[in-house]
Amino acid sequence: MSSAIAVHRRDIQVMGAVGAAHFFSHFYQLALAPLFLLIGRDLGISYTELGLLITTFFIASAAFQTPAGFLIDRVGARPVLIGGLGILSLTVSAYSLAPNYPIMLVLMFVAGAGNSVFHPADYSLLNNSVDPKLIGRAYSVHSFSAHGGFALAPFVMAFLGDRIGWREALLVVGLVGVCVTALLIVLGPKFFQGSLEQKPAKKPESIKAGISILLQPAILGFFAFFVLLAMAMIGVQNFTPSALILDRGLSVVAAGAAITAFLIGAPIGIIAGGYLADKINNHADIAGSAAIGCVGAALLGLYGISATGVLLYGIFGIAGFMFGIALPSRDMVVRSATPEGASGRVFGFVYGGLDTGAALTPVLYGWFLDAHHPNWVFLSSGLLFILAALLMLFTARSITSRGNSPVPPS
Repeated sequence: MSSAIAVHRRDIQVMGAVGAAHFFSHFYQLALAPLFLLIGRDLGISYTELGLLITTFFIASAAFQTPAGFLIDRVGARPVLIGGLGILSLTVSAYSLAPNYPIMLVLMFVAGAGNSVFHPADYSLLNNSVDPKLIGRAYSVHSFSAHGGFALAPFVMAFLGDRIGWREALLVVGLVGVCVTALLIVLGPKFFQGSLEQKPAKKPESIKAGISILLQPAILGFFAFFVLLAMAMIGVQNFTPSALILDRGLSVVAAGAAITAFLIGAPIGIIAGGYLADKINNHADIAGSAAIGCVGAALLGLYGISATGVLLYGIFGIAGFMFGIALPSRDMVVRSATPEGASGRVFGFVYGGLDTGAALTPVLYGWFLDAHHPNWVFLSSGLLFILAALLMLFTARSITSRGNSPVPPS
């Protein structure tokens, strides 16, 4: 009994440490946007130039994510995770010192490179360290921490920027991340106890052999799934408020409340989805696809009806809940297709699809608004969610039809 308690305590420690790092990754992704007005005025740059800062961040994150995965498979996830968090935190702090726009672009690229390590490192640590019976709930903690960062960043950064200025606000939140990095360096061996011993003992594969794993149809299918999913989520999180204002005549507060309903529903769904993923075993692909499809259906419903008030908030709340349910199952499906010893590179590659979609899509949604078609935001996001769900289901089923049994990655 005491040994079982000790094992679960270790599981909780790993989940907590990984979740804390993932929280800061997503917090920093949204740290700049609430300060755009202040930054633009101070540096004399346009919204298009400010948008390019975000695109630069995600281009770097996407470009370095797969190389980070290869590095993790060779040297272990813990040092790479801590190093990435340190680079990202220090760079966010350095935003406060940027004298001009070109320097900000360089800093955004460096920050994106630091951000690239989180998905491959996080999933490698969880897969290697957490009891397989709890892995679904571990994934839910991982996703919950991300949405916590997304939910808190706009409020915290807007509050700090208004009270102390945009430079000081970025310096404060960056230094908090530096302190967390230092804590993980000091207490890392305790938090991640057991994970380092589970690295593959065999001779590392060649780069060519490692790349061949990423070119398997299932892995490419999951990469495409994440691209579609990110494209859909950019529409929901970043452009829905503007679309609701332009299409439905809502106030800024009312439009923001709709996204708040989504952000409240998502963490609740994540908790439920983690438990569900641990209980339904090989049916995770069905649960994830159905939930993502429901989000798409909800957004298509918004395209067809002029919902406002309680109905509008209810639709977004339910959509957020269903999206949250899908996330742990989504991760379970990717895990089932990952060969042993390849967690870093596979998760790094397929989750690089998120950054790829996030870098490509803002221009498209911005064009919808500029062309006076705000309702197309709901239409396109809904269709993208449904396409993502179908692709996920097809890819997972193709693995099953070939007779591949899930192999827990190391």
